[in-house]
Amino acid sequence: MELGKVHLSLFFVSLFYAILFSWAGKIMPNYLHAEGFVWIRIAFAGITFHALALFFKRNRVNWKSDWKEFAICGFFGTSANMYLFFAGLERTYPINGAVLMLFTPLFVAIFDHIRVRKWPKWIFLISLSIAAFSSVILIGSTGTSFNKSTLLGDLFIAVNAIFYAVYLVRVKSLTQKYKPLTINRWTFTFGLIFISPLGIPDLFQTQFGAIPNEIWIKIAYILIFTSFLVYLLNAYAVQKAGPTLAGIYIYLQPLLATIIAFILNTDKITWSKCLLILTILVSTYIATKYTPKKKTALAES
Repeated sequence: MELGKVHLSLFFVSLFYAILFSWAGKIMPNYLHAEGFVWIRIAFAGITFHALALFFKRNRVNWKSDWKEFAICGFFGTSANMYLFFAGLERTYPINGAVLMLFTPLFVAIFDHIRVRKWPKWIFLISLSIAAFSSVILIGSTGTSFNKSTLLGDLFIAVNAIFYAVYLVRVKSLTQKYKPLTINRWTFTFGLIFISPLGIPDLFQTQFGAIPNEIWIKIAYILIFTSFLVYLLNAYAVQKAGPTLAGIYIYLQPLLATIIAFILNTDKITWSKCLLILTILVSTYIATKYTPKKKTALAES
């Protein structure tokens, strides 16, 4: 039952992110820049996590031993990660960003196997490779465009993929001691400190009155679903099943984006796409069965 909840949580994480790529491009850089937008995201999620904590029993944080880990996760998982992602989307095409983010599960798998000191099984490597290759083809069918003009943005998103992988693996140690709500309260607090020197000056130059209602709706979606809910669900999934499983689910994003585009009548489903979708589903499912596991004692929260 609990594993089912983990898979459902990660499914919604992928669904929320599948919508993010196209909507972020409509917000930036026309109405908000990455620096200000990321500050708003982190501030909103951080305040929400702190407010929500008032209604639940809180963990007592051992700051003497864990403050560095909270700070590291706050840097790699919120401020630097989000800034590089959004700054990258400002400078490249959403389709490029979607392809580059598919490298995240590969980095997560590498770092996580190092963490548990185990060699990956061949069936895991083969399944992961098939899922990655099929996802790239599925996304690439709409036309990627890597060139000199997108180089900086592509580089930002590639580094972001590595940073997010570092976060997913490093946060595992915190999930063994604290509840997801506690983890996000303080990683986002550190993240807000890190991003403030870039974000606050940018906000003073933002013309909020010029933002139309339809853009505000998209901003609200990103704040609520991909800034607050995604991190809460991811922390829960990493706590219960490990970082590699959370990373593998990224391969469902192009699948879900294709289905959403079909529902919205902005893309067509062909037999070749159906085959790719089926391949991604099967290979992802097989890979999840061979994610690295390490028995650890989870502290009572």
